[in-house]
Amino acid sequence: MAAMRVLFVIPSPVGGTVQYTHNLANALVDLGHEVLVAAAMDFEMKPFARRYDVVEVFDGTTPHPGRFAALLRAVRRLSPQVVHFQGAQHPEFYLLMWSVLRPFTGARFVWTPQDVLSNARRPWHMKAYRAVYRRMEHVFLNARQNAGMISEYFGVTPDRVTVLPIPDLVAFARDDLVPEPPNDVPAGRRLVLCFGLIEPRKGIDTLIEAFAQVRDRAPEAFLLVVGKALTDVEPYRQAIAYQGLEDDARIVDRYATFPELVGLFRTAHVVTLPYHQGWNSGVLATAFGFGKPVVVTAVGGFDEVVTSGHTGLVVPPRDPAALADAIVAALTDSDLYGRMAAAATVEGTKASWQSVATTTAEVYRRVCGGNNALLGDAA
Repeated sequence: MAAMRVLFVIPSPVGGTVQYTHNLANALVDLGHEVLVAAAMDFEMKPFARRYDVVEVFDGTTPHPGRFAALLRAVRRLSPQVVHFQGAQHPEFYLLMWSVLRPFTGARFVWTPQDVLSNARRPWHMKAYRAVYRRMEHVFLNARQNAGMISEYFGVTPDRVTVLPIPDLVAFARDDLVPEPPNDVPAGRRLVLCFGLIEPRKGIDTLIEAFAQVRDRAPEAFLLVVGKALTDVEPYRQAIAYQGLEDDARIVDRYATFPELVGLFRTAHVVTLPYHQGWNSGVLATAFGFGKPVVVTAVGGFDEVVTSGHTGLVVPPRDPAALADAIVAALTDSDLYGRMAAAATVEGTKASWQSVATTTAEVYRRVCGGNNALLGDAA
């Protein structure tokens, strides 16, 4: 396949979407494509090996004036055939960038929203999302269920959608960094880890209610909820106290460093994602990369990734009793746990960044295929 020239645009400095972009950009370059990433300032992937070019330009969702001029110079040199937006938390940002970059580049625009809807819904968000989706030649999603959602909410037809798996987001950190084991877990306890942004849709309230039952049946269990908080965590701490779990559960409401992440996942006995609603998560791929079984709810495409009883256990959302039963089974049934851990390890090797990059590049060529000027030397 001849080379494509691609500009990624991502306003977030840290998190799973940044890690996804880093891995995909490296894999595209490994396939012979040329990639520039327009990133936020304090881009967290700077310390790690990268084979793409990057310009740090965004301060939140605001382009830094001097750095934006540098970005435009880099974009002019690249002359991208495709502009690939990553993330979906600020749809108005993508509209702004589309309006600036489309006349400047003449490129085709594609989008990997990751989150189908924003964590913080503003009154104008749905209208802004519709406007962004209308302007995209193609949309990449991480679960088939999400395709149904954007069809229902935004009228995106199936021919404009490609569903891709999420490979291991942090293999580069797992293999190269010295882990920092969590200090919060008492000696002799088995860690049940809930990792990622803390927000109401993640089902933390259900998890705390379930964990009161887990504690009674598997007293060696210890719960850590770790992640940057997008909501007030005090009600969760109050729920922990109400359930008498002060010695059995803890909320760590901050972004974990990569060494801390490696330490957490290596220490975890089981990883749980008790979402009430949502979409596929890179935390699943990370758990499998560390060979950890998962306990998840049947929302957001989790049940497309997790085979219950094989790589983990799947339960209904908002069901504390079912969630408790599944966590207890993972903690106390050693035969079941051994089988699931082995299967999770195998599952973690199935999706590769090379295969995701290959499919992504094929879509790039398809959306450019009707325009010889865009294909240029890639034709």
